[in-house]
Amino acid sequence: MRQIIILFLGLLFFLGVPKPIVAQTREGLTVQIGSKSITTNENLVIYFSIPVSDQSPVYQFPEIPNFKKLGVSRSKASLFQNGQVVQTQTFSQYYQPAGSGNFAIPAQEVQVNGQQISWESFVVQVAEGATEEIANDLVVPEESLTNTNEAFFLVSSNLRNPFVGQGFTVKMSFYVPENNAIELVFDRNDLQIPELIQQMRPRNCWEENFGLQSERILKVKFRGKRYTEYRFFQATYFALDNQVIRIPSLNFRVKEVGAGRGLERNIKIIYFKSTSLTITPKLLPRHPLAGKVPVGSFKLEESISQKAVRTGQTLIYRARMIGDGNSILWDSKEVDSDYFVEFSPVSTERSVVPFRDQMIGQKTDIFKIIPEQPGQISMGKYFKWIYFNTDKERFDTLRSSLVLVVKGPPIDRFLHTEEESGGIYNQIEKKDSLTVLWNRWINWRQLVNFVILLLMITLLFLFGKAKK
Repeated sequence: MRQIIILFLGLLFFLGVPKPIVAQTREGLTVQIGSKSITTNENLVIYFSIPVSDQSPVYQFPEIPNFKKLGVSRSKASLFQNGQVVQTQTFSQYYQPAGSGNFAIPAQEVQVNGQQISWESFVVQVAEGATEEIANDLVVPEESLTNTNEAFFLVSSNLRNPFVGQGFTVKMSFYVPENNAIELVFDRNDLQIPELIQQMRPRNCWEENFGLQSERILKVKFRGKRYTEYRFFQATYFALDNQVIRIPSLNFRVKEVGAGRGLERNIKIIYFKSTSLTITPKLLPRHPLAGKVPVGSFKLEESISQKAVRTGQTLIYRARMIGDGNSILWDSKEVDSDYFVEFSPVSTERSVVPFRDQMIGQKTDIFKIIPEQPGQISMGKYFKWIYFNTDKERFDTLRSSLVLVVKGPPIDRFLHTEEESGGIYNQIEKKDSLTVLWNRWINWRQLVNFVILLLMITLLFLFGKAKK
């Protein structure tokens, strides 16, 4: 849970801090900047959002001095608003800093569907990031680690036995020791990397790709040794069933350049072989909602415009579920109004975005609330979200912890016809039936009973007269 809180705070920093809208087209298309304070282990992010259509947008992000252009990730968000679902797609370009320091980013432009959208110049502060530690449980050929000058090629997963529906992240990287004495040169990675990805890509899984279009370079430490990691591929997968996932051993081709100058240098083709990888998903416990709710570790963040209110006052309630599971499986929250509270849905938004080494899913629900009776009203009675908790290995519930303190007189559910100008029903809900004169001295029930009694007496009289 501590990791989720850290990821959540970081994601809020990335998504929640004010970002300058550097340009906007007539269609409302905007280009935005992510965090301007990062470390050497993080990336500068520039992105735009556009409504989903049948045709993918044609776009191009520019090159930026002192930053390496890595790749583009894509994420979709569904927004329920005013009874309609609006889907948007976000394209995020990642730039890796060349080092630490303050870098001035000049004004440049992004091309989207033939439109040129420029941003104003800004400064990015890049601090030196800590050396990342590779998990010691990764399967790495021991012969690759016998010599500190040996590089190795690795396909790894952060989980070996995920639950069905739980996300596991697969990486494909080449590691070169910091004190490497052999000059190595990549051999047509533009051709061999796509082929290797096709060979190792897991089947029968939902994929959320990090969108690396060129290698990401990182400084890492593994078993006390320092390496430079060249990460070629990264994606998070969600297994659709419990079938075993087998990733075969792969051969990565590199050129080894010998001593000498110019044409005299000896160039030799060498291969680095990755270890095969087996991932065995576990079935979820038997439950009516198995396969219908997200699987992962989630946290609920909620807010309300005011906790102490009066009856009839309109409030805005916002709930955000965020974690490492697939947010697409969150149900559309429907809350029924009752005698105490009236609910009206305003919007629902779902998205899956890459953050560091994980895919983070989030769902945001916004409701309009009108309390109608005084007292203390627990929102946990109305707002709860069920999911499978991978930390506790059981189905769990996120429940609202807010309590409204409502004061004022009770509000009955009257009709509201004030807006009907000149209509025959205007203000009818405020009319008192006693103001109708004929209703003051006649009780219709007694009148009906009197008429029925009179008819019965008449029939008995006529029946007796007929016998005589």
